[in-house]
Amino acid sequence: MTPAQVSSSLDLPRRIRHTDPDTSGLVCGPDPHHVRAARRWAMQATRTTPGTAHPLLVSLTELHANALKHTASGLSGGRVRIEIQRRPRLFLLRVTDDGPKPGAQATVPTMSGVEKSELVLAEGGYGLALVDALALYWDFSGNAGGPLTVRAAFDRSGRTRLPM
Repeated sequence: MTPAQVSSSLDLPRRIRHTDPDTSGLVCGPDPHHVRAARRWAMQATRTTPGTAHPLLVSLTELHANALKHTASGLSGGRVRIEIQRRPRLFLLRVTDDGPKPGAQATVPTMSGVEKSELVLAEGGYGLALVDALALYWDFSGNAGGPLTVRAAFDRSGRTRLPM
């Protein structure tokens, strides 16, 4: 790790300033403890009750953990960028990673090995299956070999697409 990476990783997690008062952002580093800090930050950013924010918080946790596990974001000097936008009826969540690990093949988000009829909703290990169950909609964007952003929309009432 270069001295610049060491000094810049010491100031993480760090809030991102937005001109839109309904958008909040956070940049986290490769430390797994930043997932917990991001979850606490997101609870404040949603400006709602814990029960209403739960689907977004669980999804954020899974997406952040996936970024650390499967991409360069989990390596020394890595970053995960998180943004939450509050709209009248929706929360929009965006989680952006640093792209594939050096020498690794670029991958895209998939729900491998889990059928929708077999979903067991428990935090940890179910990744995108949980996001799929809790979000009204999700997708991803990015260029092959570059950063990837997973986007998800959540009902501000706390309702999910699948009954819990």
